[in-house]
Amino acid sequence: MLGKRALRAAALLLIAAIVATAAGCWNRREIETVGFILAAGVDEAREEGKIQLTVLIAKPFAIGGGMETHGSAEERPFWVVSSTGYTVFEAVQNLFSQSPRRPFWAHCRFIVIGEAFARKGIRDVLDWFDRDGEFRRRVWIVAAKGAKASDLLQTEFELERMPPEGAMRLLQAARTELSTVGEDMLNDFLQKLEGEGIDPIATRAEIIPRPQEFDIRGELKREKIGGSLRLTGAAVFRNDRLVGWLNKPETRGFNWITGRVRSGIIVIEKPGEEGKFIGLEILRAKGSFKPEVEDSKVTVTVKVEAEANVGDVQGFIDLLRSPELWASMERRMATVIANEVLAAVAKAQELGSDIFGFGAELNRRDPKKWADQFRDRWDEEFRDIDVQVEVKARLRRSGLVIRSTRIRK
Repeated sequence: MLGKRALRAAALLLIAAIVATAAGCWNRREIETVGFILAAGVDEAREEGKIQLTVLIAKPFAIGGGMETHGSAEERPFWVVSSTGYTVFEAVQNLFSQSPRRPFWAHCRFIVIGEAFARKGIRDVLDWFDRDGEFRRRVWIVAAKGAKASDLLQTEFELERMPPEGAMRLLQAARTELSTVGEDMLNDFLQKLEGEGIDPIATRAEIIPRPQEFDIRGELKREKIGGSLRLTGAAVFRNDRLVGWLNKPETRGFNWITGRVRSGIIVIEKPGEEGKFIGLEILRAKGSFKPEVEDSKVTVTVKVEAEANVGDVQGFIDLLRSPELWASMERRMATVIANEVLAAVAKAQELGSDIFGFGAELNRRDPKKWADQFRDRWDEEFRDIDVQVEVKARLRRSGLVIRSTRIRK
């Protein structure tokens, strides 16, 4: 048996080992030494073969509205800086030559890809964002239509000091209130690249110029914003290459099919009166699709169920005395939904990109038939798919009134 001295020495060594390994701050970073990156963009660099990485870094001393000595209320609370490299990792490391603070990626919300770069393929670019442990997968993929990512990161918002914060709120509103935006995050995008019979999409963004107008009354303070960001639909990819765009109605058609419509406005023509319209507010919706194979021909049936309220009416309407108008409005609502679905399918087939996952669902339902008949030629088969749309549209309420205000003068 071990003596008391040996046991005491062993215990002391064990305690020392525990203390040494339990130090929780061995790799700590003081907040004053890190730069919080809120958005990143990727473009082609001027030097052939190189990548340009642009990042938007928060300025903590300027966000406080000038209360600290380092900044002022007039100072932009962010810094946009670019670096280059043959790989994204090299460009990231080259930021150290310009930034006095170590870049910190955990708060990054957007990866913006310039259109020219996206059309050549982005798989290699996404590898670092996927591989790095500091980066989160719940970051939005944004494609800049007709612009470079570095230019898009320079845009601002009138009501938000931090552009990424404004862009995030804009994105959430487009998702929940309009249902007219592509919603793939980094994790979704990578999973679709790995999957069979499905292609990824991304959020489509454009730069909207804000021309300055002369005000004869004069202003004590003038805040100039040269350009702002607008979300205008979805970017369509075939594999990892950008191949085209969906506008807002087409994007909502995509969301009808995939069950992502949460709310929005449907405008229909007023029954029995030309040039007048009725606005309907979408309350809830469900979407699904079922591919079937008959004689080696694929047919997809899309089913959509939607409920809405009457939001506003142009002209006079009395639903109590004209109950047939209710059914007529429901039919017109169903027609609008079906047209948006068919428009999305037509554009996707034109671009040769199965963004809906028709092939993936066919593979899930019948893996053997998929492997034997469609896997190797799905790109061609998808263009000829016949899509049937079934819509059930219901109107729930007409608001606080049954009829419109009648002018009796």
